[in-house]
Amino acid sequence: MKNLLFKLIGPLFAAIGVFGLAGSGIIWNFLGRSLGLPSTIASLLSLMLGFVLLRPLSRTPASPSTSTTSTSSQTETLVGDVDVDPTEAVPAQALTTAESIAQELAESQKLLDVAPQVNFAPKMLLPGQGLPTRKRRPGASLKCYKTMAGELFVTK
Repeated sequence: MKNLLFKLIGPLFAAIGVFGLAGSGIIWNFLGRSLGLPSTIASLLSLMLGFVLLRPLSRTPASPSTSTTSTSSQTETLVGDVDVDPTEAVPAQALTTAESIAQELAESQKLLDVAPQVNFAPKMLLPGQGLPTRKRRPGASLKCYKTMAGELFVTK
């Protein structure tokens, strides 16, 4: 219960500080400086206290060097009890799921035959080969332009 109260008191002071600042602004505007200034200071102090209480508690971090030395000392004691020939092969480490899937995929890709990239009809796939080529002639929309240009060169 005491731990729960300590966890809730930080957010409580922070909320009181925030809402107190909003309220002190309203008090300052409508009731003047004599009431607004002390309420603003009290709200700021409450907010700062809330921030201090919201800060996470410092924990003693487990140093990674101690954990590695303890595992290495354990393996040394295990190896010291049994006579091990240093020429023996060390067993391979176990692969993770992603590594095993990647290895299987690489092996399956090696087994696939590479097909040549050839089109079935390269001449027919070139653009414009099947279209008939004929000389283009002006259409009906050019008639107005021709008459206007013709009038420019007429001498009267």
